[in-house]
Amino acid sequence: MIAVPFHQNAAAVRGFAVFSRVVAVLICTVALVVLAGWCLDVPLLTTLVPGQHAMKANAAIAFALSGLALFLTQDFVPPRWRLGPWLSIVVAGIGAVTLGEHLWSLDPGFDHLFDDPVARAAGWPPGRMAAPAAFALTLLGVLGLLVSTRRYLVLRETIAMVLLAIVVSGLASYAVALASKIGGPFAQVPLPTLLMLLLAVLGWLSSSPTTGLTRVATADTFGGALARRLLLPSLLLPVIFVFVLELLQSLLGLPETLAFAFVALGSGGAVAGLVWWVASLLDKLERQRMESALLRNDADTDVLTGLANRRAFDGALASLLHGQRERDNTFALLMLDLDRFKSYNDDYGHLAGDQVLRITGQLLRASLRPSDRAARYGGEEFVLLLPEADAAGAREAAERLLRAFRDFAWPQRAVTVSIGVAQAACDDTAADLIQRADKALYAAKDAGRNQAVLAVP
Repeated sequence: MIAVPFHQNAAAVRGFAVFSRVVAVLICTVALVVLAGWCLDVPLLTTLVPGQHAMKANAAIAFALSGLALFLTQDFVPPRWRLGPWLSIVVAGIGAVTLGEHLWSLDPGFDHLFDDPVARAAGWPPGRMAAPAAFALTLLGVLGLLVSTRRYLVLRETIAMVLLAIVVSGLASYAVALASKIGGPFAQVPLPTLLMLLLAVLGWLSSSPTTGLTRVATADTFGGALARRLLLPSLLLPVIFVFVLELLQSLLGLPETLAFAFVALGSGGAVAGLVWWVASLLDKLERQRMESALLRNDADTDVLTGLANRRAFDGALASLLHGQRERDNTFALLMLDLDRFKSYNDDYGHLAGDQVLRITGQLLRASLRPSDRAARYGGEEFVLLLPEADAAGAREAAERLLRAFRDFAWPQRAVTVSIGVAQAACDDTAADLIQRADKALYAAKDAGRNQAVLAVP
């Protein structure tokens, strides 16, 4: 089986790299805004979304460090400034310490950086992030460490999938909580924390666009184009539908059955939109493929005769010679020249001569096997490659061509052809084989034309 090289889409690779840098800056900016809210005692800055839980100060610090680590991991950063692994370890440490506080009821005062009256009023430890958030930040730190050190690819992709599952579960919990239902433990995680976590995971994955999961998304294939367009929408659509369902019930007071009907209608429209999008993409790619095939065909085809041109012949000959050296495959070369073609042009004009060349192309195609390759070598000279043909088989093909030319009802006067036949030898180069066939062709000319001569090995 021939291994097909894996090519990346250069524009997609650049796009993923830019996205990773933008995410790094955005995460750092949002985290610093939240920290400013805690320092200045401005609750709106700590929640970012009115009426939602505040992002804890230690979570903001962890996100700021993770964003900085992501930025310092970029290729344009000098090696001495690439502190991503160390910063990621600190991020994982912040999450692990907070997780330990939840698991073993410890209270080292790590998260008491700022007063948290809302948490105190609710009976929660002040400043302590929720356990799912602490677990997610621990995994985020480990993910940043593995990506920045480029190690343990399978483990880091698994961690990324777990983090995405946490984000989707958290967003769904928020949707359920909108209707004053039990939202589960993820509902305690602030909405900005979930969104920042989603961006951070995507940013870390995008920082290595040619490895792991993003390697498929940046592939220069239809699968890569499909993944770039549909993966994120397919990940978020279920969450959006849950949000819409709960909003219809909680804000508009619609009965559950009617809300489900609206959501079903919306989901059907969304799926139809995705199908239409995929169909449009397939149509565009198929048209591009056909245009590319036509361009390749034009580049390898002689316009007048419809046969392969010299460029295509050289490539086919090189391939057959390679197969002969590697697998001992035999083949033969026939070189043809139309007899007295110059005088035909002089007597009947170039348009009549062009018609003879077109007819010659038709006769060659009709007389050969599907595996044979005919090409216009130049002027009135043609060449034929006969795979798996020995000297006897090549001579038989030449005689068949001679009969085809003799039997054809030419429009002005009979046109004949002289043929040189050469079987490829194991040590032949392209020049050697062509030279032997050319000598045999001139021997056929000297012997009176309208015949085939087998080249001497």
